[in-house]
Amino acid sequence: MKKRNSVNRALMIVTIPAILAIAGVIGGFRPVSAEHESTNALAFAAPAGSGDASGVGTVTFHGGDVDTSRWTAQFAFSGLAPGQRYVVVVEGRFGEDGSPEARAFTSLCSFEADASGAGGCWWYHKELRRLGIVQLRSGDEAGAVVLQATRDPGGLGSITSVPNTFSPTATPNASPEPATPIVTDPMPSADQRDA
Repeated sequence: MKKRNSVNRALMIVTIPAILAIAGVIGGFRPVSAEHESTNALAFAAPAGSGDASGVGTVTFHGGDVDTSRWTAQFAFSGLAPGQRYVVVVEGRFGEDGSPEARAFTSLCSFEADASGAGGCWWYHKELRRLGIVQLRSGDEAGAVVLQATRDPGGLGSITSVPNTFSPTATPNASPEPATPIVTDPMPSADQRDA
């Protein structure tokens, strides 16, 4: 009986740390797409030969699970056609990886450019599974692409992420930091557009 207790104890000593190690690896696993669960700075660029419009944006994660996550998005643009309606769309807001929804573009917010060709929009929304490509389109979701921001290096525009207090991999005692400077004038200046 004593030998059996020793064997059981030895198995527990080996098994429990192994189970905890596996649980730590599985629990710490997050899909690559979770990188966007942070404060995301967007710099929009125009496709070659399509004009001199420019824009910036911030998409911020405010916590929650994949299907119930909370987000704010704000965008500012200049160099647009005055009086034209525009919509900001994101690829893959909904759906599982590889599904048609994961490749679909869905609107985040829309606006009409003012007389100087400037405009922007803000929105609070739930669920954003991916943030790899964001576009400004004229008219509606099916309209022509005017500007784009892309996460992948070498893509048009850029999307960069800075962890915030709601990020899954937030650093201890992290405080939210804006990914872009706080802009009192929502439209980029000529120097900012040319940079």
